[in-house]
Parts: sequence; structure tokens; C-alpha cells
Amino acid sequence: MDVHLKDLFSRFQEQFGSGPGLGPGSGTCLMKIDGISPPFVKSLYKVAASLYRTDPWRRLRPAHLFGVKVGKNWDWYGRKQPFPCIQFIGGDGGDLGIYMFRSEDDAKKATGSRETIRVPNVELLRVTYEVESLIFLSNKQMIKSLSLEKSGEDRFPVFDVVRCTSSGELEFRNPKIEELRFAYAVMSVVALVHPLLEEDVGAGHKYSRLTLFQPFIETVDVQWSAEMAKGNDLVAVTISHPPNRGYEERNSSASSTPTKRSEEVIKEKTFC
Repeated sequence: MDVHLKDLFSRFQEQFGSGPGLGPGSGTCLMKIDGISPPFVKSLYKVAASLYRTDPWRRLRPAHLFGVKVGKNWDWYGRKQPFPCIQFIGGDGGDLGIYMFRSEDDAKKATGSRETIRVPNVELLRVTYEVESLIFLSNKQMIKSLSLEKSGEDRFPVFDVVRCTSSGELEFRNPKIEELRFAYAVMSVVALVHPLLEEDVGAGHKYSRLTLFQPFIETVDVQWSAEMAKGNDLVAVTISHPPNRGYEERNSSASSTPTKRSEEVIKEKTFC
């Protein structure tokens, strides 16, 4: 392919997508959120960059759903976890990011074999890593003025909440501060634990290209950044695959209790 055409095709894919995902950023800007501070935004960009460097998209596909739990249910509005199911988008093309769903059922409905399905009334929080040249001007100005950390060579995270209407159209809004706190905790831990997933050799269809993993659950204590802490400096975050593995808030047997670790222990095990 001619070099010029190849470059043009690559830019078309970046801008309009070529696989799972809901398309490029919507123009939301974190600094337009009431009550948010520059240190809060810097912490989000820092943890998003840390997650990007672990390259979860090398092994994970949209069909790999994970359950997440941050603290206790009563820590959050409505006394329930805001986004208890997540998936990684971009391993097979399309948008590059992490999607956080209101429920596992929503995630399953939205996950097609080749694309993200627009399911009416489903709302999710997205963290998409966009090429700097395609980012909206308001975000470029924020990135420059706050000297925000870059993810990879030329990408920055964009945070938004997307809702599909009954007519199939997409509505976008800025996340609330509490939703961003939740995303911060999730990204902090999933960056540490996803490398610990072990392939389930021999499982699945013989001709399937999807790698299957052994059941997995880990709980890690995350330290809130100073601007995000609310009384407690630490919060326990549990990641499980498949979702809802051992999540009941009750006395349980030792066999169903997740292993609890600190961030330091996980980092040592992952990066030695």
C-alpha cells in the first residue's frame, strides 16, 4: 500500500474506529466538573498512564468480563457499586480503553462478537486512550495547562459517561466526582492484578481465538490520593474473573474468601 494511503487509512481508523467501541471522545472535559481540582485530575491521568503501560489489551478482549468492588456498598450513592463490571476494548481493533458497566447483564448485552452493541438505556463510564491530534481543544488546553501525564507516546485518557437512548442515539456527559473516584480505584488495582491471570489451557472451543483464563479473585488495599480520601486513606478493591465470584457481603468459608494483598506486595510479585 502506498505510504500516503496507509497513513490516511490509519488516521481514518483512529478517528472513526474499526471494531468494538462506541467511537472517539465526546468533548467532555474534567475541568468543567463542579468541585474538581487540578491535583484530582493529575492523579487520574497518572493512574490511567500506569494502566496503559501494563498493556492489558495484549491478552484481554471485550469478552473477558471482570467483576469489581470498591470498598463497601454503602460507601457509594444508592448503597451500591456504581460500575461493578468492566471490560477492555481495543485488543482486536477499534477504540482503545476500559469500559465500566452498571451491571454484568448490561456488559453482556453490549458485547457483540465484532462490535459494541448500542443497548437502549444502558449507561457506562469510559476511559478511552485517544491520539493527541484527535483530542478536543478543551482537553488539549487542560493537558497543557496542568502538564498532565501522557499515556504511551502520543495518547491521553478521555473520561466520559455514555448512555444509549431508546432510539439508539448516544448521549454523553462528564462523570461525577464520585464516579471518577471509583474509576481511580479500579484502574489502580486492575493494572496490578491483570498480569496475574493464568491461561486455562485446554478450555474453550478448539478453534476459538479467544484465550480463556482460570477463575481469579484478588483483593488489594489501595491508598487514596490526598485529594480523593474521605476519612480513610485506604480502600479495599476486589477484582474477579468471571464477575461476581465470591462477592457476597457475609461470613464465608475460607475457600471462597479472596486473597487480600497490599499494592506493594502485588507490584513486587508482578514486576520482579
